[in-house]
Order: sequence, then structure tokens, then C-alpha cells
Amino acid sequence: MTQDLDTRFMRHALQLAERGWGRVAPNPMVGAVVVRGDEVIGEGFHRELGAPHAEVEALAAAGERAKGATLYVTLEPCHHVGKTGPCSQAIRDAGIARVVYAVGEVNPDAQGGGAWLQSQGVAVER
Repeated sequence: MTQDLDTRFMRHALQLAERGWGRVAPNPMVGAVVVRGDEVIGEGFHRELGAPHAEVEALAAAGERAKGATLYVTLEPCHHVGKTGPCSQAIRDAGIARVVYAVGEVNPDAQGGGAWLQSQGVAVER
């Protein structure tokens, strides 16, 4: 059953990511969904270059309910400071228990979010 839910929520995150089409280049389009049980409690996408990343939007929408929840995100959370802070730290600070991401980060400056989250006790799956 978990695999079915993982597929369902990752598809939803992919649909959200498409909303950034033509507005986030050269960054990738990214979507994120925060889920508790089988209920979406927060969602977001990268709206434009320099704007908060999808994970930060989704966490803000979920608020305190994010603690102990699962985050589905289309791209491995970033782990660097650029125009925005590291998504990996925001995820840990929100108390997310599990992260499922679809694609590994290819930008060497932003890589490592998944491994860092694991080192912080967050379950991470790809």
C-alpha cells in the first residue's frame, strides 16, 4: 500500500512542478507535497527564479502539521545557500520524518541534501 501512495503523491508533486514551466530557468521545475497518512497537508512548487523552493512552500503550507509527516519532492532537496537557504535544513527544522524524492540533484553546488538529512535522522528514499 505504501508504494501505491508513494506513486500517487509523487505524481501529484510532478504535476505541481509543471506549473513552474518557463519561469524558473535555469533552475529545474520542482514540486513538493507534504503528506500525513493519506492526506495532503501542504504543497508547493518553484514559482520563479529566486523565489522560495518547492519544499519551503510546501512546508509553509503545512505549518506545524509537517512534524512527523512525509515530504514528496521531485528533486533531491538542495543543501547549499544560494538565493535561498538550504531546503535540507528547512526540512529537518520542520520535523519531517520521511523524504521521498524522484531525481538526484545534478548541480554539484547543491548536492548532498539527501545524505545530510539521513545523517540528521530523517528517513530518505529515492
